[in-house]
Amino acid sequence: MPRTSDSRTRMVAAAARLFRAQGYPATGWRQVAAEAEAPWGSQAHHFPGGKEQLGAEAISRSGAGFERAIRAVFSGVHPADALGLWIRAASAELSASGWRDGCPVATVALETAHSSEVLAAACADALGSWRAALADALTSHGVPESEAASLAALMLAAIEGALIMARAERAVMPLELVGDELASVLRARIG
Repeated sequence: MPRTSDSRTRMVAAAARLFRAQGYPATGWRQVAAEAEAPWGSQAHHFPGGKEQLGAEAISRSGAGFERAIRAVFSGVHPADALGLWIRAASAELSASGWRDGCPVATVALETAHSSEVLAAACADALGSWRAALADALTSHGVPESEAASLAALMLAAIEGALIMARAERAVMPLELVGDELASVLRARIG
């Protein structure tokens, strides 16, 4: 029988996957418990703050995972090349999921930021860490910090918007177009 802490970890991971695919309101406790193979009732034990606590922890987990991925992809290569890798991976993953698995944070942010300070803060923290990771990659290639911050915001906003468009259109073309344009901007700004 799995240990209790394993059940909690599995529930957070399951919630993160489900929120990414179907959103926060559409994801119920029973579905999370079933997906995590956790006993019913463990939600009350592990998450006394309710679904909002689970949501914040799932967003934090997803955010940290994507931050690590961004830092890994952008490490030691020209940001335009890294961006191309990111776009190709996002396109392949989104297409393979049947247009279901876009950004693990954006769906929850769009659905809940207006109604939950806890979830809005978790989403803001995750997106902020991604923006910081991009800015760090840019400064490591000689872009001044003040410019790196705004360029990182542009990159993240463009990719997030392209992911939404790709999901709606059920096509990778918006991601490819945005990726090409951002790569041109990065090559022009970074020697």
